[in-house]
Amino acid sequence: MKADKNTAAYGGYYARGSLEPNHELTAVGPGTACGEYLRRFWHPIALASEIKDLPIAIRVLGEDLVLFRDLSGDVGLLHRHCSHRGTSLEYGRISDHGIRCCYHGWKFDIDGTILETPGEPAWSRRKETLRHGAYRTQEYSGLIFAYMGPPEDTPPLPILDTFLYPAGNMLVPYKLHQPSNWLQAHENGADPIHTAFLHGSYGATFTPVFESLPTIEFFETPLGVLAMSVRRWKDNLYVRASDVFVPNFAQFGSGSINGEYEKFAFTAWTTRWIVPVDDHNCWTIGLRHINSVMDPLGESDPSKIGLEKIDLPGQTGDRTYEERQRDPGDWDAQVSQRTIAVHAQENLGNTDRGIAMLRSQLTRNIRALASDRTDVRPSFDGVATPTFIHEIVLRKPADDSIDEFEARREFGRRVARIIIESSSMPMELRRSEVEKQVRALALDNVPA
Repeated sequence: MKADKNTAAYGGYYARGSLEPNHELTAVGPGTACGEYLRRFWHPIALASEIKDLPIAIRVLGEDLVLFRDLSGDVGLLHRHCSHRGTSLEYGRISDHGIRCCYHGWKFDIDGTILETPGEPAWSRRKETLRHGAYRTQEYSGLIFAYMGPPEDTPPLPILDTFLYPAGNMLVPYKLHQPSNWLQAHENGADPIHTAFLHGSYGATFTPVFESLPTIEFFETPLGVLAMSVRRWKDNLYVRASDVFVPNFAQFGSGSINGEYEKFAFTAWTTRWIVPVDDHNCWTIGLRHINSVMDPLGESDPSKIGLEKIDLPGQTGDRTYEERQRDPGDWDAQVSQRTIAVHAQENLGNTDRGIAMLRSQLTRNIRALASDRTDVRPSFDGVATPTFIHEIVLRKPADDSIDEFEARREFGRRVARIIIESSSMPMELRRSEVEKQVRALALDNVPA
């Protein structure tokens, strides 16, 4: 009698399966379906502080590029290899406008215009018949962003409401390398259940309230997925919701909530992008928010945030292997999924609905673009796009006459609807209106 291949004891022989990645969602190079989709968005590619007096050889979306700031202060992002004979422009000479190749002196402006071909005769029209590969850049809050898609289809740079709220919000840029595919790093944001284990009971990176197993819900928003968890902490409910945007960025609340005191927060602890270097590497590049709502005691230290550092343990591979085994963090959990996580080897459950929802959105958009549709991008208006992140702690004692689990789940659903439906309001009005409605909801015990 043959063993059941799905449940056989010691059945490693049967459980090997395919190790082929889902290339549609993970391959990012030029001409790939996902790569073409990602190229329709702005991506941060470096900290502004990294650009000094020499060019920087970088790799983004599988392309070899050179990044520099010319002597006029403009940032250039060009194809790395000279259009003449292919010498790398990382050895180029930065000029008043653009960069000059070290080999034969060809000079390129930041838009790819060939300004000079000094070795050619005076009558040569070579520079008028060519243009070097170049991409648009923008600088915002210490980050350098690049747009690598069709230039005629350049969208506005996404400026979120959380960048501007509350007043006095400080945005501190950071950049962390991760040797894995971009998607498994990005999907971490749509997986709120992991905070109870990886950050709670396992390594206790966050406060004890995260050890409380939450109910979780997921909602599609105009920008992507809202991943919500609701925890019971004594007589309080703690609602924590993260924005996960398509294609590759997200924003999260803090891990320092103690659950004891009421709080209504509509800002982020961090906004981060997962930027593919190639299929096997990515950068986490983001902005840490330091403000009176997230850090009322002023305990954040900007000196701990920057290139390969962030004030949250477990986000880099800089600890010893033994230390990471004993107290793993997000970096270890994601990198150890294989260099490219194999979806065919996964067995997704009920708590993975956010992962499935995000993959579905990405797949739908990638295929729409491949079918020559252009409406695949959320509407980031470049001014102050309303977002849906929130952290709420409020008093609502448990009611023994109803199912606590279902009560928390329904409470989370109603809060999410309030947050989503209020998105058109100015932020201060929105905050007060949401607080009023959520407090009223907390008095409603049918079901919660």
